[in-house]
Amino acid sequence: MNSDVDPGEIPPPSTTAESSSPSSILIPGLPNEVSRTILSMIPYAHHARLKSTSKSWKSALSSKSFLNNLINHNRNNLICIFPQDPSIPKPYLFDVNAVAWCPLPPMPCNPHVYGLCNFAAVPLGFHIYIIGGSHFDTRSFPINRPSSSSSMFRFNLRDFSWENRASMISARGSFAYAVIRSSGDNSGNIVVAGGGSRHMLFGAAGSRIRLVERYDVVADRWEELEPLPGFRAGCVGFLEREEREFRVVGGHSRSRTVSGVFPVDEYCRDAVVMGLEDGEWRQGGDMWGDRENVRAGKMVVGDDCGSPLVFMIDVNEIFRSPKAQTL
Repeated sequence: MNSDVDPGEIPPPSTTAESSSPSSILIPGLPNEVSRTILSMIPYAHHARLKSTSKSWKSALSSKSFLNNLINHNRNNLICIFPQDPSIPKPYLFDVNAVAWCPLPPMPCNPHVYGLCNFAAVPLGFHIYIIGGSHFDTRSFPINRPSSSSSMFRFNLRDFSWENRASMISARGSFAYAVIRSSGDNSGNIVVAGGGSRHMLFGAAGSRIRLVERYDVVADRWEELEPLPGFRAGCVGFLEREEREFRVVGGHSRSRTVSGVFPVDEYCRDAVVMGLEDGEWRQGGDMWGDRENVRAGKMVVGDDCGSPLVFMIDVNEIFRSPKAQTL
């Protein structure tokens, strides 16, 4: 969870009128500012259960200033785990500091689709955005062929609720994305690039696209950007150079068949970079060098104090990109 609020901000103290109202008292016999400090020591993973204690507790635990205080003082490091098809099995929230799990409500269900996977879970402010993916649609033919999704849902960490947001212009799963943050708590942009209809049940094949879009969180609107130089799916993305460039690495560009029967992917070893100011793409060069395996597998991007760390997983081996240190 991230915030741009001044770390010195603390929840506002209770007023005289607030303290005199029985329904607004958090803990009897204590001032509300002291009670808020006590509640802030409780791990976030337990907040959902505590909100049912009283209306005053629900209001305090859901307030923006209270959550800002938790975030700014680094009292809660949270990991959200979304299973395949999160509209059926529940997602989970893991509080790293408290070593505590908290189930989240399932994502809104569409009775016509099932088996959603390869979507992106994007955190921004007090929200988590579930974007795109690949699924099976009972209205399509043939029914056992996966199709990509353009839908987007937003989960609110303040009240544990889901809501629909504007769909992408082009449906996709297994795509690269990055978050461009702005000064507000829940404002900014999400950039997505590439992707396709690949499903986890199939080892290869599936469609690929090169389209790029940007989502304005406040306006709830998507707009098209300059497309990728080539088709690419299964890729990852991250920002670099003080968030002035968007780099897309890895993935597969096309597939071919062995003996005309077995589909095999052609993996991308290079990177492409888009300048966020001019919107133009350029080649970023080979990410792995001659020493690494030609078959670039699934990639994961980490963060080391603001510097990207790019790892590639190939069966039982893990490679680290030597060029990620010089980006």
